[in-house]
Amino acid sequence: MNKRKIIIITSKFLHVFVQHIIDELPLDCDVEIVEYKCFQDIKQIYQQYESTSDGFMLSGKAALAALEKALPDHRKPAVSFGSDLVSMYRLLLKHFVEQRTLRTDRVIFDFLLPIQENATVSYFLHDMDFPSTNTAVDNWLATLDIGRLSSIEEETSQKIIRLWEQNQFDLLICQYSSIIPVLEQHNIPYIYCYPEKEVFQSLVETLLAQIELSFFRENLPAAITISGTSSEIGEKDRAQLKTALYALKAELALDMIFQETPTGFQLFTSAKYINYLTDHFQTSFLSVRLKEDYGFPVSVGYGIGKNITEARSHAEAALKESFYAKGSFVIDENGNLIGPLNRSHCVTIQKTMSEQLYRIAEQCKLSTLTIQKLNTILQITGTNKMTSQDLSEHLGVTLRNANRILNQL
Repeated sequence: MNKRKIIIITSKFLHVFVQHIIDELPLDCDVEIVEYKCFQDIKQIYQQYESTSDGFMLSGKAALAALEKALPDHRKPAVSFGSDLVSMYRLLLKHFVEQRTLRTDRVIFDFLLPIQENATVSYFLHDMDFPSTNTAVDNWLATLDIGRLSSIEEETSQKIIRLWEQNQFDLLICQYSSIIPVLEQHNIPYIYCYPEKEVFQSLVETLLAQIELSFFRENLPAAITISGTSSEIGEKDRAQLKTALYALKAELALDMIFQETPTGFQLFTSAKYINYLTDHFQTSFLSVRLKEDYGFPVSVGYGIGKNITEARSHAEAALKESFYAKGSFVIDENGNLIGPLNRSHCVTIQKTMSEQLYRIAEQCKLSTLTIQKLNTILQITGTNKMTSQDLSEHLGVTLRNANRILNQL
């Protein structure tokens, strides 16, 4: 098996340090280090290396957040690396022992400045604990959009400069390595808390495990069930559909096995091709091409399973949903229903359902699937108010059916 390739996205300041660790560790993968100057660079770097790498490591939670905000549907596994609790306390102990004149209320952390006024070591040691600090940082990052996140480096730098000019601190403990050129330009004393070599190695191993899981999932058995827009298909339509499918298979070089069914065709393949044909569960490429290029409107059900039997069962169940909602659907290996594809309102219905939803379905005399859909739509829209027109658009059903559902609630 070829070695996996990891791209490490880090600042110029950390490049030499990261290279030194890589040279020392017995890593069973290929590694390439790419520098970024600011968070806005990270999206372009990821896109440049996505097709030639298997996973990404980024220096710091904020850098990883910048990637996830800019590309929320990025395909390759990504993790962040940074100092842990042991590294942080070791750094504090070392410097306060070596420099006895240092005061804990005169040393500040850069990563705390955006989330609270008091960013001193004194406050950190006496009024916070490391787990709650991590949670606070994670919660803060989750609230930021990409525009706000991209400005954090500049805002933090300016705040540090202002505090330094006001003689508010004597030393900065830095975690945003990308702002170090600014600190050096203004002669601001700082120390950087480097991650331990063992922590770095553990993160590489974690990323490699995620990569292997990703490859495993891509190779799960999958099935695609295709029919006309109803459960019946005539011989003439069957022949036209067969010709169109074989033409698409040849054009796209698809690795699939064809089998005729009473309602149409089943195609057996792997999850990798399902991801490709649906753009990771966003659209139904087959439906679009068959209608636009061959004038053949179809219903399509995509299924992924832990074995071929389960994949076929999922595809057939997804096709039934397609007949009902007039759109293509996917049922993944966990039994989650995703769709309708090709629409702005695509929802994911979890396989498991609470007892409360079961009771609601029974009282309203609606299917549990319909109740799950309604529950998911309400979560997505953030409101409990919905017209029949809204329901029709979200569920992909007629106004008449939408009115019937609302009347039974």
